[in-house]
Amino acid sequence: MRPYETLMVLSTGLADETAKLVNRFESIVRTEGGTVDANRDWGVRDLAYPIGKQRQGHYFLLEYKAEPNVVAELERNLRIAEGVMRFTSVQQEHTGLPEPRVYREYSDRRDTPLSELRAGAEELEPLREELDLGEESTDEITAIGDDGEEME
Repeated sequence: MRPYETLMVLSTGLADETAKLVNRFESIVRTEGGTVDANRDWGVRDLAYPIGKQRQGHYFLLEYKAEPNVVAELERNLRIAEGVMRFTSVQQEHTGLPEPRVYREYSDRRDTPLSELRAGAEELEPLREELDLGEESTDEITAIGDDGEEME
C-alpha cells in the first residue's frame, strides 16, 4: 500500500453535514482495503478566487494508505458528492524533509601543498614549448593539418 493525501474543499453551506461527508469518504477508503492515518480539519478559509459565487471553503486533509484503485474510487465519489468544490489527491513520496545536497569533495586539492600544485604547472612547460605557445599572441593562431601544412 502507498501513502496518499487528499485535500478537499467543501462548501460552507453544508454546516452539520460536513462531518458526515468526511466520514463517508473515510469509510470508502476503509471498505476498499485502505487505512486512514489522519483526518485534519483545517477549518474555514478564504479562497484565492470565488468558486460558484462562494468566497470561503471548509478545508479537510485526509491522509491514508491504499492502493491506486482506492484513490480512483474516492475521487469518483468526490466528483459525485454535492458540496465538494475542489479536491486533489497526491501520492506521498517524501519524508517531510528534502534530501541533503551532495557536494563534491575537494579534499585532494585542499590536502595538496601549494608547492606541489605549482610543480604540476611546471610539467606543462615542455608542452607549451612544443606547441610554441610561449610569447605569441593568441589572436594570430593558425590551424595546422596532419601533414604539418597551414590550413586556411
